[in-house]
Amino acid sequence: MARVELILRKSVNTDQYDADLVVFDDLGNPSQVVDSLSPIPPQLSRAIDSWQSSFSQLVGTRRGTIKAGKTFSGNCSNSAEAVRTAFTQWLNSQDSWQRLQSYTQQAISNREEVQVNIQTIDERLRLLPWNEAFAANHQQVETSISIAREFRRKGNLRVKPQVRILAVLGSPGEARSAAELGPIDVNFDQQQLERTQARGAYIETLKQPSAQTLREALRAPDGWHIFFFAGHSKSQQDNSIGSVVLTSEEPPLSIDELKQELAIAIANGLQLAIFNSCDGLGLASQLSELNLPQSIVMREPVPDDVAKDFLQQFLNAFSHNQSLFESVRRARQYLKEKWDVQNKYPGASWLPTIVRNPAVSLPRWSDFVAESPLSRRQLIPLVMAALCMFTGLFVSLYFELGQTTHFGEPSYLYYAKLYPHIVLYPWLFLWAAYYTLYKAWCQIRTRPKLWRQIAICIALTIVMMGFELTSDNMMLFELQNGAEVRIAASQTVLDDIRKIPPSILDPSTVISSDSRTVTIRKSDLETALYGFTQLQSATTALTQEDRSSYYSFMELGLSYSTWRGSGLFSVSRVFYSIIFIAIVAAVLTSAIFWREIGQRYVFNPTKYVRYIIATQLILISWFPFRTYHNIETKGAVFGNLLPISGLDNIAYPVVLILLATSIYKSWQFEASYFAGVSSLIIIVGCIFLGIQYPEIVGLLFGQQSDPRTWILWPLLSLLVLYMVYSDVFSAKAGQTR
Repeated sequence: MARVELILRKSVNTDQYDADLVVFDDLGNPSQVVDSLSPIPPQLSRAIDSWQSSFSQLVGTRRGTIKAGKTFSGNCSNSAEAVRTAFTQWLNSQDSWQRLQSYTQQAISNREEVQVNIQTIDERLRLLPWNEAFAANHQQVETSISIAREFRRKGNLRVKPQVRILAVLGSPGEARSAAELGPIDVNFDQQQLERTQARGAYIETLKQPSAQTLREALRAPDGWHIFFFAGHSKSQQDNSIGSVVLTSEEPPLSIDELKQELAIAIANGLQLAIFNSCDGLGLASQLSELNLPQSIVMREPVPDDVAKDFLQQFLNAFSHNQSLFESVRRARQYLKEKWDVQNKYPGASWLPTIVRNPAVSLPRWSDFVAESPLSRRQLIPLVMAALCMFTGLFVSLYFELGQTTHFGEPSYLYYAKLYPHIVLYPWLFLWAAYYTLYKAWCQIRTRPKLWRQIAICIALTIVMMGFELTSDNMMLFELQNGAEVRIAASQTVLDDIRKIPPSILDPSTVISSDSRTVTIRKSDLETALYGFTQLQSATTALTQEDRSSYYSFMELGLSYSTWRGSGLFSVSRVFYSIIFIAIVAAVLTSAIFWREIGQRYVFNPTKYVRYIIATQLILISWFPFRTYHNIETKGAVFGNLLPISGLDNIAYPVVLILLATSIYKSWQFEASYFAGVSSLIIIVGCIFLGIQYPEIVGLLFGQQSDPRTWILWPLLSLLVLYMVYSDVFSAKAGQTR
């Protein structure tokens, strides 16, 4: 984005205008060129007067007062064309303008968004269609004007959980002034504002308020980000003073009469005033004197249909986080294509005018909002606990196993590769799911109600954890290093153990001399697993009897009942239980949070849905890890061949249903197919990878992986978070639905 300031002022010694052109780069560093422009020629001045007169005759003097039965006047079209021609000729006839244009072309890319501000106190210069002058060389250019003689910053932007909008709907033109003030559809304006609630807006609407009611609203201590007015307004001939019509019973209210209250509102963070009403330059002029950061007004009388189309297009773009200038540019382009044509309203695209204070930076929609985070005192212990939770198992394996090695590599890496779904996944991906859950939590209004549901979620998770930890098919790291237990065994078990090939395990080291008991050692289980996997990868074929005897021994050795009460469970088993709780709780919590979608419950439904989708997509990425564990690890240890087993049969359908529903909600709020398509690709990719190609997971995270590449995957999580925060998931952001 490039910013340009064109400062035009009467020369002291000549009748020309001094022209200072300042171009700011991305870092805000200015570069300046000084030149001059000749006075406005009489034919251009007459063309402007002629167009203003013919346009007013065509559309009436107030918004909505198009005269019944009035046919199109060719004078308006001719006058608009005369303005364009005379303006272009005036500029292009001057070498100084060519130098200024050449300077901007060299400094700014043709495809870059360009924000041009015209600083001048000359009323005639303000009325010129400067946007068309710069649009010839820049595709994405929008202009503003600065009216005040002095620019100061008054008040600071105050971020809130929502974008706070004070909407005033004035008299629609009924009652005693109906003859002068034609009826306008202010209800349409209200509907368009209410649509921004899905983007996190809080709107307080005042319908035909008294002056006192408006004053009290402007003094609200919470402040406002945007002030909006729809109705009838007017400015004095010199555009120095403006007034609005609040009700048909009260006289027009001037900005001077609201000066004190507006000053308070600006001090409390008011950033933008939008007057979707006629003849608003006088309003903007007085607001500029109060150092309001920016306002948008209609410079001439405006037809009701044009005013409605502008508001719809502008709000749709601005609430989707387009810049203020880009949002007005898109709306202006829409007006130009639809209304600024012969037989309609020639020159209608000139009406919207940004009046800005160059001393204040221009915020986007997202700059108004700060999601409501926990306090720092609450957040620091939570972050520390999360860090321990996600890395605890990996770190505990490192310290518990010390410097021991398993078959040529450090033991903690061996177990990380053997069980990546529970050792690696938490600190590679799961942390991002919890971060997006936290951001969703910050969006929720009715948090006390959620505590009960979360308590139920925790209780259910603990029950599931108890089931998981007391079931058979344990993992090797759940046993202490050097763990050993002696148990009685049936004759069938003893016979199976005797059939184990010596290349896998020597049965004599397991079966007692009296053939009544077996000694289960963790080291023997590890040796048997290694021997079995080596034979599997070799050309030597294992018979079904070899496999059955090996699987029988591993099932006995890793059965919870074998080790229950032995006191030989490892510390890592505790961290495993914590990770299990974290994964299950994330799934259940995302289900609970999904129920809260809606303006009644959350500040910004669109952003809230985006966070929930991101959480669920990250959780579905556990699928290939889990299927790798089921097929490869459990296949090697217990002979399992099913990609989904146990609680997976419940968890994955639940997550997929939630994802499908959330994606649909996202489409509802954002009208974007991109979110659905990209999410569907991720879902199908995870399922296909997990079922068809678990060996790829092995290459990335399993026995064949290189631990040095693991650190790259948290960066992928960061990329997902970036997509969530940006409007990547909203490909149609700011476009017409």
